[in-house]
Amino acid sequence: MFRKYSCSVFLFALFAVALSEVTVAEEPIRVEMETPKGWRTETLSLPTGFAKDMKLTGFEEVRFAPGMFRPDAEDFFTYCFVFCLPDQASPNPKVLTEELLKYYRGLAVAVTRRSGIDVKPASFTLKITPVKDSKTKSRAVMTWIEPFATRKPQTLNLEIESVLDNSVKGCLLKIAVSPKPRDGNVWKPMRKLLKGAKVVVTSTP
Repeated sequence: MFRKYSCSVFLFALFAVALSEVTVAEEPIRVEMETPKGWRTETLSLPTGFAKDMKLTGFEEVRFAPGMFRPDAEDFFTYCFVFCLPDQASPNPKVLTEELLKYYRGLAVAVTRRSGIDVKPASFTLKITPVKDSKTKSRAVMTWIEPFATRKPQTLNLEIESVLDNSVKGCLLKIAVSPKPRDGNVWKPMRKLLKGAKVVVTSTP
């Protein structure tokens, strides 16, 4: 038990190193999301320090499942996040594909930079497919090199919802991520978290 916990803490520290150049979002607005017991949180500015070429601007609110960095855990690399994008329309599938690839390529390179491992970020792929009969939801499959624990090829499933929000005159991108099949139990808490995510205006911009 102790070794598993220590490994998780160590890998979370690696994630923090990857975000070391990121400025924590200081906005007059925030995204309110539940934090279940054992889950970790992070709030980042967009574009992030590891993906400065991203064109989406705003901030990101993240929730990491307890087993996020433990390869033997049922919820390994399972997490959800919200991109809050004030004054921006919902990105179309082409733009969203480009932006998410920049994000994950930059993240993988930042995490593995000191180890000298070449994760071949140009080989990462992402395919987004709209959900039938929905104007706001889509699904995606991404292939990449998982950079934190295994540093091996991994396929991630993504569920994406783009919601217009008048309080920021822009949109919220709600995204759940896991290598598990979409009918797995790990998806239930993420769907609940994202469904309840909402913008809270703390002061007048």
